[in-house]
Amino acid sequence: MSDWKDIAGTVGRLAGTVAPLLSGPVGLAASIGGQIATALGTDARPDAVQRELLQNPEAALKLQRWAHEEREQLRQAHIRLQELELARTEATLADVQHARGTHGEHWMPARLTLLLALMVVALTVALMALPVPEGSKEVVFYLAGQIVTAFLAAVTYWLGSSRGSAEKQKKLEQLTGGTLGTSSGMAGRGDHSAGLVDRRN
Repeated sequence: MSDWKDIAGTVGRLAGTVAPLLSGPVGLAASIGGQIATALGTDARPDAVQRELLQNPEAALKLQRWAHEEREQLRQAHIRLQELELARTEATLADVQHARGTHGEHWMPARLTLLLALMVVALTVALMALPVPEGSKEVVFYLAGQIVTAFLAAVTYWLGSSRGSAEKQKKLEQLTGGTLGTSSGMAGRGDHSAGLVDRRN
């Protein structure tokens, strides 16, 4: 069974700012998707909405009209999405800070980071200098990915900062401050087309 995020690309080509909402948390995506389905007159299922958009030329205009009429609701939904992302970032940073405070004096984090750094260097040299056996490529690349991911996590442990959180907070303040309000095309490209729809009617 398809999910709302599976049709985000199709919807986004007609109403740009709706796509992130369909790719967001399940509850928010279901709410926006259900409203789109109602506007199009289809069942509240992703596959039904996508089929309607692809097969019915009038469906695109209906979607654009809905995005134009509900632009303030979409703006509020984007604010909520940014708040959730900010909270997730702050929780991650808090977890890193807690780990630093708990294990900062222990010998293992530092040595483990150095070991991972050596492994990444050795892995890079080996991949550049030695041929990878055809039958082992998937295993080698999988292990390489795991090692690099662990090394990046270790780097984040030591060098991570609140910059990401600050950037998300700044973006959220811009949204709530009205810089992306109803006159800025919050409903994406669909807003401009919706003006044509209104004039036609």
